[in-house]
This record gives sequence, C-alpha cells and structure tokens, in this order.
Amino acid sequence: MPTSADPRETAWDRLLDLIDHLAGAPDNRLPDDLENQFAGLCEEAARDGSVDRELHAIDTARWLAGLIEAHRSVRTAHPEIDADDDLAVLRVIVTRWLHPVRVNR
Repeated sequence: MPTSADPRETAWDRLLDLIDHLAGAPDNRLPDDLENQFAGLCEEAARDGSVDRELHAIDTARWLAGLIEAHRSVRTAHPEIDADDDLAVLRVIVTRWLHPVRVNR
C-alpha cells in the first residue's frame, strides 16, 4: 500500500493515492482491512472539510471498496478502453461523490 512520505499530503491525497494503487493493480488481492483504511481516511478528510461531513465513514468506506471491485469488473469487461481513461473517470466519480456540496454552483 502507498504510504505518505510528504507530511503536507492530506487525507484526501492519501485516499486518491489508495484508489489509484488499487485500480492500478487489478490482479492483486484487495487488503482485508480495506474498508477500515477507507473509513479512517474519510473520517480524517471530513475533519479537514475535503469529504462531506454528512457521509457516514463506515458506509462510505464499504461503497468505496465496492467501487474498486466494480472498477476491476469494468476493466475486465472493457479492455479496449485505456486504463488511464478509466481511472480518470473513477477519480471524477469519487471526487464528485465525496466532496461537500458547493452552494451557488
């Protein structure tokens, strides 16, 4: 799993790094504690305002883990799509889902 070498890296950065790592290694088994990892990062990111505070961390973590599984399934079903393009879509989905709602947009 990726580790944060830069103390300025935020929980949001680490969350996206983890998603990138898992999406980039589809043949690797997902860690047993993945939901706990996601939950901890979501809680930390909610404290700093980069994840919507109304989202329940444990539930969100469960869905993020499921989204990684879904990404792997989509990659298998559509190998003709560039992996980087699929990862970019996954990152947009996660970002729009987790970030707090912006008023007046």
